[in-house]
Amino acid sequence: MSSIEVYALAIGANLTYSTASMIFAIYAKKFSSMWINQIKVSCAFVAFLIAMVTADQLVMVSPLEVGYLILSGFAGLCLGDIFLFRAFTTLGPARSLVLYSFQPLMLGLYGYFFLGQFFTVNQTLAVICMMICIFIFMLERNKTTGSWDLRSFVWAFLGITLDAIGVMLTRQGYELNPGLETFQVNVIRCMGALAGFLLISPKSYYFVARDVLALRKREISLLVGAAICGCFLSLTLYLAALKYAHVGTLTAIAITGPVWVSLLECVYHRRLPNIYLTGAFLFFMTGFYLMVIA
Repeated sequence: MSSIEVYALAIGANLTYSTASMIFAIYAKKFSSMWINQIKVSCAFVAFLIAMVTADQLVMVSPLEVGYLILSGFAGLCLGDIFLFRAFTTLGPARSLVLYSFQPLMLGLYGYFFLGQFFTVNQTLAVICMMICIFIFMLERNKTTGSWDLRSFVWAFLGITLDAIGVMLTRQGYELNPGLETFQVNVIRCMGALAGFLLISPKSYYFVARDVLALRKREISLLVGAAICGCFLSLTLYLAALKYAHVGTLTAIAITGPVWVSLLECVYHRRLPNIYLTGAFLFFMTGFYLMVIA
């Protein structure tokens, strides 16, 4: 798979997740971050299971491989998204997702020490361009509200860090068994997340089911659509890219998320992009170009 194809998959994954995150933010505020996360993972688990059986992609996996993937789901899909969705309720999805700019550093170090991957000059410059975006958005936050709102950024940072750990554990599973297929990997990861919810609050599934049954059909359809788009589709694309990609530069593409959500917010509120969004977009395009030619 060429680098352009890998990056295209990663961009598709981030655009689908970031679009769905606007719905996740609404229901995280209405109910709770864990509530919407359980809906997201439960719907995705059913979709992945159906896709795995339909595509007949089952392969033999060792207990160690299963362990990596279970822990990956618990860290990233369960705990990580609980913290991230909590940040959504105060910062909004665009400003929360911008912290994904820190992931290239975390995963770049992982790739260097465990996968023997190195950064070229262009890849290093690309990561720097992506990370500049976070400072642009934080400056905007301070200019708009008069506060850095550090507590909310800490929630988001915890979510991003746990998600990075989940990516590392998943990649370790791929390293042990290159024959693993995306649907099977995600079924196991979702099982880890669902078990995590049960450990955190054994009665939570009852309350989630009660609340869902009380919603209107339109709201249920919206939730299911967001879960399929923001978990099933985005993870299918992302893990397909992760199997072949340089992990540091792959995660740098995550900055497409906040830029895309910010553009959607501009369309929704019928306003032009401000100077901060314009600057962030220019740095993103520069960084992406450097990654493509790296």
